Formats: sequence, C-alpha cells, structure tokens
Amino acid sequence: MTRVTTRSRLGAAALALPAALLLMAQAPALADDRLVHHAYQDDEVVRIDGRTGVQATIAFGKNEAIENVAIGDSAAWQITPNKRADLLFVKPLESTARTNMTVVTNRHTYFFDLVASPRSRPLYMLRFTYPDEAEDTAPLAAPDSEAALAALSPAERALAEGDPLAMPADPAELNFAWTRTGSSKLMPSKVYDDGVSTYLTWPALSPVPAILIENDKGDEGPVNYAVRGATIVISDVPDKIILRSGKATAELVNTVPVDKRPLPQSAMAAGKGTPVAVKGN
Repeated sequence: MTRVTTRSRLGAAALALPAALLLMAQAPALADDRLVHHAYQDDEVVRIDGRTGVQATIAFGKNEAIENVAIGDSAAWQITPNKRADLLFVKPLESTARTNMTVVTNRHTYFFDLVASPRSRPLYMLRFTYPDEAEDTAPLAAPDSEAALAALSPAERALAEGDPLAMPADPAELNFAWTRTGSSKLMPSKVYDDGVSTYLTWPALSPVPAILIENDKGDEGPVNYAVRGATIVISDVPDKIILRSGKATAELVNTVPVDKRPLPQSAMAAGKGTPVAVKGN
C-alpha cells in the first residue's frame, strides 16, 4: 500500500490546480435562458412569455428603427419604446393576459404572441440576429431623386428632409391647447394634435414614460403609436393621456371641445367638415 504524505498531497494538489483552471476556462458559462438571441425569419410568430411585475426587452438590428407598433389588447399590456426606437419594453398588466403584437421597423415586420402567466419563467431580453443578411454598419441612404421627393406629401417630405417633428404642413391645422399636470420629469417638450393624430416629443436624452389612455370602463392601457424621428405619433386624439414611470405620473388633457377641434385638409377634402384653427399657450 502506498502512503500519501502531507507533502505529497500538497504537491499533487499544486499540479492538479492549473489543469482544473484550464478546464474551467474552456468550459462554457451556464447560459441564462431568460436572455435569448433569436434569428429573424420572415412570416414567423415569436412567442414572448411574461409575468406581471417583470419587464421584457426586445432589441432589433443595427440601424433599425421602430416605425409602428400595434397590439390587440392594449389594456392588458404596457408597450414602450426607448428614445432611439431600437428597443421595445413589454410588460403584462394582467396575470393571464394573452394577445398579439405587430412591430414595423424601417427594415422588417415582426409578429409576436404575448403570453402572461403566474407560472411562466419570464423573458428578460430577446435580441434578434440576422444571419441571412449582410451586416450593414452604415445608415440607410436617403433618396436623392428630385422626382421622388416631389411626389411625397408635405409630411413625408418633412421626414425625408430631416424634420424630426414631421408635423403637418399647415400650422392652422394644429391644436396646442393641452394642459399638463403631475410630475414634471415625465412631461414632453411638445404636445399637439391635428384632429386625427396626437404628437408627443421629449427633450433629447430624456426617457420616454409609458403612454396610456383610459377605455370606456376607466381602465388604463397603452396606445397604438408610430415613431417619426424624435416624435411619437398616437393614432388617435384622446381627451386625456396618462404618463407613468415607476411611481411618477402625469396627465395631458385636451381642453378643446370635440366640436371645435381642428380637422385636417385630408378630412375636409373628404367632405367631413371645415378645419378650425386652435392655438394654445
């Protein structure tokens, strides 16, 4: 029988330690299944599992910007983009909420199934990858054709020429009469509507809060919107918009009566009335 002395044990341990460290360095770290990289595919529905009180983040590709978000049940889910419009924050407001969501960017269209359950292991981050597409590190080139530019509407031309607000061409169509109450840190620098859509702009580097409206029952829910440059465009003119971030809250209230609100030229051309110029403070 071979006897192992204390000295020999220490020597063996010293020899084994570098080998163990080498094996540890070569072994992959345990992956967290809440952080997912997913290869983008056309015509695919991606499932997002959620749980109340937990927020999921969806990250899109380089030089990709969100243009429009539409959700089936806006009362049961809170959907908020970041300022650069390349991330989308998703959080269920009800424990068993389920709906679908479509996200349109300047490059792709994404379809999602949003499923909340008290028993689910919620997703923290979903980052899309694009293995079938050549990596593009340069911004998309703006069209330089004068003929193409001339064919655009005034609002589209404003976007193409770099107007970050892309507001309607005629200021007389705009209503700035919105009152503001609540937390000043949530307030947009500008809020106005044109009788069809509402436009919200926040100062540079300011986080965008959750944007909510009330339904007929008084329940709060997120709105459908599009991102136009530095402006969020809500596809409606609600009487009140609620802004929330954590415990902070604020309200934007349209003070113009419905029958005196502005009507864009497009609606006027369709025979829906006469535009009314309204100006706020």
